[in-house]
Amino acid sequence: MPWRLMLIGLAAIVVPLAPLRAENFYQGKQITIVVGFSAGGTYDATARLFARFLGKHLAGNPTVIVRNQPGAGSLVATTNLFNTAPRDGTTLGVIGGGTVLEPLLGNPQAKYDARQFAWIGGRSRDNFLCVVWHTVPVNTIADVMERQTVVGATGPGSRTVTYPQALNDLAGTKFKIVSGYPGGNEITLALEKGEVEGYCGWAIGSIRQRAPQWLKDGTLKVLAQFTLGKPDLPDIPLAAALPKSPEGRQAIEMLSLDSILAWPLMAPPGLPAERVNELRAAFDAMMADPELRSAAAQQNLDVGPVQGGEMQSLIARLYDAPASVVDLVRRINAAQ
Repeated sequence: MPWRLMLIGLAAIVVPLAPLRAENFYQGKQITIVVGFSAGGTYDATARLFARFLGKHLAGNPTVIVRNQPGAGSLVATTNLFNTAPRDGTTLGVIGGGTVLEPLLGNPQAKYDARQFAWIGGRSRDNFLCVVWHTVPVNTIADVMERQTVVGATGPGSRTVTYPQALNDLAGTKFKIVSGYPGGNEITLALEKGEVEGYCGWAIGSIRQRAPQWLKDGTLKVLAQFTLGKPDLPDIPLAAALPKSPEGRQAIEMLSLDSILAWPLMAPPGLPAERVNELRAAFDAMMADPELRSAAAQQNLDVGPVQGGEMQSLIARLYDAPASVVDLVRRINAAQ
């Protein structure tokens, strides 16, 4: 089933969960949100927004703190959340949505099954852009097919690597990928300093949070968009339209699922069902809280919640993707 049709169908199968609560489980407890990126970026800001308001909507009003655990595009944090974190609801995670693909694609370091996590909810859907700095002599994605363009990246499994690599393999671009940055904040600083020329996989929400004028005044030149939602920039090509083969287009759509899984809150596997229900109900209430929405607006953070049940269903269907498309994405991943 094409991914876009699949997403339309999800709305019909996702049923809001009743707010079943384990009596006073969180009374006197502390929740730790582990964020898989460095401090100062949008994932960190998202985790701290959740930490500020989640306890208010849980019975017992626990305190909530944030701990940064950057590494390999949040692969380190994701692996630890799966294998070593407490499985009682006192440890949650904010990770890169693209990490759900890594076990499917055969990454030996991805020692987890994304289907087994408890997906609590997402702050918003997003649109991920490939951009270059205004001084770079590149104006369109076609120019990158003629000129090598250096982009910054975190590590394997992150969209900052898989997106430009997919365009190289499937659309003939010449992105040179420089990995090793701890997070998007460091890539942005490298872009400003001229260490790299571009950033491929930069969430439009992150750009708006950091410097909303950059998309309006020409500081950034946008080359392509990775999204399964409505494109924010109608004059910029969708990445999924660039490959010539149907399989190539489906592969980029598969990678673009990250736009639905953006900014997630999730929990280790093995949580009791009532705890998952309680956390999801609290998340939904938190995202509707006028105080959270006001705080998010002050930070230029978009709020358009994605229900945890929708995310869980999407990931389950992702693992049932056609073998030919999975193999193609796997080859892209292996080329990193």
